[in-house]
Amino acid sequence: MRSAVELEQLRVKILSQRKPEKPCISICGGTGCRAYGCGDVAKAFKNEIKRKGLSKHVELKVTGCHGFCERGPLMVLHPQKIFYQRVSPGDVPEIIAETIVKGNIIDRLLYVDPVSGEKAQFEKDVPFYKRQQRLVFGNNGLIDPTNIADYLTIGGYSALSKVLFNMQPEELIEEINKSGLRGRGGGGFPTGKKWESCRNAPSSDGIRYIICNADEGDPGAYILEGMVIGAYAVGAHDGYVYVRLEYPLALKNLGIALSQAREYGFLGQNILGSGFDFDVKISRGGGAFICGESTALMASLEGKVGEPRQKHIHTALQGLYGKPTFMANLLISIM
Repeated sequence: MRSAVELEQLRVKILSQRKPEKPCISICGGTGCRAYGCGDVAKAFKNEIKRKGLSKHVELKVTGCHGFCERGPLMVLHPQKIFYQRVSPGDVPEIIAETIVKGNIIDRLLYVDPVSGEKAQFEKDVPFYKRQQRLVFGNNGLIDPTNIADYLTIGGYSALSKVLFNMQPEELIEEINKSGLRGRGGGGFPTGKKWESCRNAPSSDGIRYIICNADEGDPGAYILEGMVIGAYAVGAHDGYVYVRLEYPLALKNLGIALSQAREYGFLGQNILGSGFDFDVKISRGGGAFICGESTALMASLEGKVGEPRQKHIHTALQGLYGKPTFMANLLISIM
């Protein structure tokens, strides 16, 4: 895409092709549910939907983590938001025949509150969800992480478009300062201050970097959109996502997301026709615990032993390859 207008036109087109009333089986594809066998459940649904000739009438989606890991495999049937837990491949034919086709509830798959003994038919009635305001995980059950169209339907990359075409970097930094956005680490350092320090740090060749520390394992972020926004703020054109090899699912999905973002014009040269250039590389860590620490991580990126260094000089001033560097564990997009 070459403009903000094209982005919104694409979003409208995708939304117009989707039918909210169409049955959608949303299966949790998080690490916990994968350990419980959600892959086999998803495969069974795919085969049963095909066998019943329902491929055009029922959507199947393997999404991000739904959060209630101990009850996996989890699934939600939209649009009613019927919640089933501890689902096995053997349950699939009955779910298709009874719930999808006839609209009947399968009682034994409902969650039972161990305190009250009450059964929860809908996701919103499960006590685990009922008491939460899910800001981080709220959209996970709606998005297939390998399908950028799902992200676009909930407003994905609209914040990036707003920033690139309506805000100067200094205005963006001031907006983040006013918001009070802080890092999710123990220090809770103000994000705007980090951006400001990195942007204002002297660099003889103008090179600055932005790094997402995915080695820490923080949950569900708008990583790529947040990185581009952060890069625009600090004046960086190169970014890294550092992920340890023990996270194969994250590596796989991130690689797909990067490829799709480049294809749609959200990464690379002249992003959305704005004149701003930025791209991201994946760096695979060897699994050393210490590389979750910022300076050790940067040493690892440089091909050195991942050892921390003294921090009398902040990485915002001299970080990766001695250049001003902004690094965060979690990058949230402003909408």
